[in-house]
Amino acid sequence: MKIKKFDSMNVIPFIDIMLVLLTIILTFSTFIAQGRLQLQLPKSTTSEQVNLKLKELTIDKNGVITFEKELVSLENLKEKLMPLSKQTNISIRADENTPFKTFVYVIGIFKELNLEKISIVTEVKR
Repeated sequence: MKIKKFDSMNVIPFIDIMLVLLTIILTFSTFIAQGRLQLQLPKSTTSEQVNLKLKELTIDKNGVITFEKELVSLENLKEKLMPLSKQTNISIRADENTPFKTFVYVIGIFKELNLEKISIVTEVKR
């Protein structure tokens, strides 16, 4: 039995794989650039209860904010939160139909005041 001399490498399978990868990348980059990639965000199936002394902020479905059971406007929320320590634990209870704009504005105030110990209260999906 004669051994064949290895003269060159067959690169055709490599080119096929690269073309498939290029097609996948171009397809997904088109969806991302156009913003048409539909996402379904995950639901929580487990929960962990933590017993901390929390300040409570509530946002109802109409965007009405209460802080420690006191009605607060978006404009006055920053003034109410300013005296709090950076280590204060704050829980946010927001209705699932709360306007996203209101929620983002509240989170922006927390970020501006460097209040980082925030928890968002959710229900466990059963």
